[in-house]
Amino acid sequence: MSGAGFSAQAEPGTGARSVQPDQAPLGLKVRRLEGSVEVVIVGIGDSPQLQQSRRGNKWQGLLLTTQTKGTFPAAKRFSLPEAGIKSVTLDGGGTRFQLDVEPLQGIPIGQPTVSADGQDLIVNFPLPTQVVGMVARPNLNQPGAIPSTGFVPPLQPRAVAPPLGDMAVGSMVLRNQSFVSAQGPAITLTLRNAPARDALMSMAQLGGYGFVYVDDANSGGAGASAAASGGQANANQAQSNQGGSLRPVTLSFRNEKYAHALNSVLLASGLQGKLEGRTLMVGPSVLGKTFGSQVSKVFRLNQATAGSAADYLASLGASISKINTLTSTTSSSDTAGTASSSASATTAVTETITTVETYGASVGPLKGLTGTTDSRLQTITLIGDSSLVAVAGSYLRQLDLRQRQVAVKVQILNIDLENDATIDSSFSARFGNAFLVSQGGRAYMNFGENKPGGSDGTGIVVDGTQYVTPGSYSAGTEKVQAQEVFPPYVIAKERVETSTVLPDGSVQRSVELVDKLDNLGRPVYVPSTDPSAAFQSRGLVDSLGRPILVPGGQASNEYTQPKNSFYSYLEAAIIASSAKTLAQPTLLVQEGQKAVVKSAISVITGVEPTEATNGSVQYTNTRADAGLTLDVMVNKIDDNGFVTLELKPSVSVPQPAGTQQGVQIFNIAQRSLSSGAVRLRDGQTLILTGVITDDDRQRVTKWPILGDMPVIGQLFRQSSSSRQKSELVMLVTPTLVNDADGGSYGYGYRPMTQAAREFLQ
Repeated sequence: MSGAGFSAQAEPGTGARSVQPDQAPLGLKVRRLEGSVEVVIVGIGDSPQLQQSRRGNKWQGLLLTTQTKGTFPAAKRFSLPEAGIKSVTLDGGGTRFQLDVEPLQGIPIGQPTVSADGQDLIVNFPLPTQVVGMVARPNLNQPGAIPSTGFVPPLQPRAVAPPLGDMAVGSMVLRNQSFVSAQGPAITLTLRNAPARDALMSMAQLGGYGFVYVDDANSGGAGASAAASGGQANANQAQSNQGGSLRPVTLSFRNEKYAHALNSVLLASGLQGKLEGRTLMVGPSVLGKTFGSQVSKVFRLNQATAGSAADYLASLGASISKINTLTSTTSSSDTAGTASSSASATTAVTETITTVETYGASVGPLKGLTGTTDSRLQTITLIGDSSLVAVAGSYLRQLDLRQRQVAVKVQILNIDLENDATIDSSFSARFGNAFLVSQGGRAYMNFGENKPGGSDGTGIVVDGTQYVTPGSYSAGTEKVQAQEVFPPYVIAKERVETSTVLPDGSVQRSVELVDKLDNLGRPVYVPSTDPSAAFQSRGLVDSLGRPILVPGGQASNEYTQPKNSFYSYLEAAIIASSAKTLAQPTLLVQEGQKAVVKSAISVITGVEPTEATNGSVQYTNTRADAGLTLDVMVNKIDDNGFVTLELKPSVSVPQPAGTQQGVQIFNIAQRSLSSGAVRLRDGQTLILTGVITDDDRQRVTKWPILGDMPVIGQLFRQSSSSRQKSELVMLVTPTLVNDADGGSYGYGYRPMTQAAREFLQ
């Protein structure tokens, strides 16, 4: 890489540890390039894995290696202030290392670019555009002060996009399987439409490698052929399959590196190459073939399903085999019989076919790896080269992560306030033949001994009753014994037939009616069929033989207000009530899942009659739930502590609505709210309110003119006011659950009430 180089001084670390003598620790280099800072971890080896995260303005990387490395005696730390880097620290040992990069105060650090060359891991951080003059280059030909490092903010504010959150990135550097790392002399070569196999064999002999060409039967060639070359050149190899489907190559090299020239021929011909010791294997598909042993590993997944993990690996080039069972049922009919009658029989035949399906992408970093799954244990078995199995295992570890959980604490407060006031003044007065009544703000006046009748002059009052004396009314009516009326009963008759033998030997039969008796000899009574018979009655008594009394038809007491009298009645009432419904459910919801809490009662809202075919009527009750219902849908929990969720609360109250078919029915007063998608930070409280119902009613009944007079006007009017106010308030607080520590929900839960604590012991 090109660029200006800067030396970085190492600062002493703390915490001395012993170094393993047989394993060298990793090396750390930091260098400044044009527009970026490059951090190099030396000696990392093949297929390292880097998991990136941020803590404030500090970048952190967890580095996992496939080979065990030495342990640092002290953490390696470098500083590069002229590039805006306060410190670069590498610490750890074995297969786990921690890389931290902290910039200077006020200088942001961008997302790095990760690459590797098989030996070293390179993490390249771009320099921010706000850094100006970080590299101070003094002019030695002109005396003066040396410019110092500085940070120049923008001179004019500009529109800034909303901040984006950090993402947890798992980086893994993969070795290019198609690149053959071979050593040999520099090559100067010019070919035009030359056979690729001959060119590769010549280059293998030039580098001192054996040569094997493997032609798969299904790759388009005429068969399988092999050409071998040992330590000495063997120019008389078989050329039976030279034409085949190989593409001729055209190239020109001049003092080119041996590895680059060899891989250029492989790339131009569409072949794959692989080194097995000192033998170069070449063919259309040789990456999955090896002379050595293969590795088989069984991975048992904890969170992801084996099927989804297998599909994920198949998309990266692995060959996955699955067993498919196909069941088919066929039916056949056999007909037998004569011309007049026939019989038909149907036979069903079930056939089960089991096939093995193998699928996978044609390209990918896992090309040459095979695998299969077990749905019972949720395991996936991988077979292949050890490096491919290790890479697939790294993918599975990143895939088999736990979904986050959040404890959503919801406080729902439903407040109902009622304030009713009623003032009623009533009085009555009689002066001579004048009678005056004020009842509920209504005036009633009568002059004379009698109350006049209707407009027709018949003496009948409007409501249909006879004329009465003003100021008099019935104080009560007498009670008489209740009577039961029934038709008359007579003794039932039955026909009796008698037979008499006459002297001439004949039989004389006669029929007569006699009283019908029961088995005890008592007469049997039946209702009389005589239409002119009078109905009979008898008094009703209860189970103890006491008469049952009902109001009689005549007044037993009549009250008449005396003359020159005045009576007044005043009623004033203020009724205030408040109802509060409080619910505090806490729901533990997994990412992408929905939770529902419901606390309600079932009430009848209607009765529907249904007439059956036999004429009977059946009644069906229509029910509805009244109470609290809350739906919480957690859409996403990101790496920055934000929770995206949807809330749908509903509060309903039953209100009596009379009776129907003798059954009490209710109306449901419901208030609901749908928040839509809301994003909250961990521990942040969202307040949802505004669902308010306010109802004011006032009613006044008064005398004309007199009811408007101050003070005494209250005697001539009735007033009532009613006010009802309802408000629904919700407080939602999501709290992320730390599964590693167990969290405060679950086995660490402590009930608030004493009864619940005793129940949970």
